[in-house]
Amino acid sequence: MPRRYQPPDRWIVQGFSFALDPTDDQMTSINRFFGARRFAYNWALAQIKNSIERYRETAESSTPPSFYALRKEWNSAKNSLCVDQETGEIWWSSVSKEVFADGVKGAVDGYWRWQRSHAGKITGRPVGFPRFKKRRTDRDRCTFTTGALRLEPDRRHLTLPTLGSVRTHENTRKIERLVALDRAKVLSVTLSRRGERVIAAVKVAVARPQRASVIQPDSVVGIDLGVRRLATVAGAHGVVAVVDNPHVLEHRLGELQRLNRQRARRTRGSRQYRETATRIARLQAQVTNVRSTHIHRFTTTLAKTHGTIIVEGLDVAGMMQQKGLNGARARRRGMADASMGEIRRQLRYKCRWYGSTLIEADRFFPSSKT
Repeated sequence: MPRRYQPPDRWIVQGFSFALDPTDDQMTSINRFFGARRFAYNWALAQIKNSIERYRETAESSTPPSFYALRKEWNSAKNSLCVDQETGEIWWSSVSKEVFADGVKGAVDGYWRWQRSHAGKITGRPVGFPRFKKRRTDRDRCTFTTGALRLEPDRRHLTLPTLGSVRTHENTRKIERLVALDRAKVLSVTLSRRGERVIAAVKVAVARPQRASVIQPDSVVGIDLGVRRLATVAGAHGVVAVVDNPHVLEHRLGELQRLNRQRARRTRGSRQYRETATRIARLQAQVTNVRSTHIHRFTTTLAKTHGTIIVEGLDVAGMMQQKGLNGARARRRGMADASMGEIRRQLRYKCRWYGSTLIEADRFFPSSKT
């Protein structure tokens, strides 16, 4: 397995996301990258399954699947694997080697996650054996870890292997200035499709905290999370702030249901079906962006302002599984729309960034009554 990167002391690993505006040729290459990663992933998974089947038939032990062994095997077989069925052309040279390596790594990581879950070494829900990926159901993505990975000084372009310089839809100053000051180092870039957009997630090692201290280091506040009100922040002298839930999905649920009904009436694969599916993806991306922005602003303000933050350790996954009558489905949808678990997840790392302290109360603590 590849070694995990260990940042220097007082440095942390952080991600920055930017929407891209690629040219038509670059978009064609990106689509080819997504398909090539899926192709390498399926090949590596087939090798792993064949090894398991041979062991069951012959009972002969073999070397456990590893990223480096499978990548070496891929490199020796890619001339016979990456052949265009119509022209007979070998196409692997038009794709970055990092894309194939990412696909092989994804299959190996999925196998070992299944092994650790089967052995009880991973908490949470059981992890199943990895499955082959299909073009229409796979979440398109690929990761670059080596090669030309840099942010251009104009703060509007990102350079990637094989693709070259790709224009970003957003300004990259929040990370480019840290790199220019040697306070950040680019580790990898992951391209993924989100709705109609291609998103570049830049993984960097950053010197933290950037701020010397929080605004009110002696302030201690507790947060009570909910669905009607997203959060109630209270301190020793009473309620400090009440954060309303934007109910983003609830406000656009009628539009989403109408589009889903419209798509169900279309012929799968037709032009109208694709157009409706695109409108659904655009709506869902807008809902996600509004909700994410609202939660990020709330958690960042908390971590920068208060020295100690106490938050509930809610079993959100268990609450999402509650069944029964009397509006159980609407309650589950409301909890999903509130993203209560996301608030705690963001506070875990943002408190370390800005120098505040996070305390997670027991899930059975009666915070709402208090």
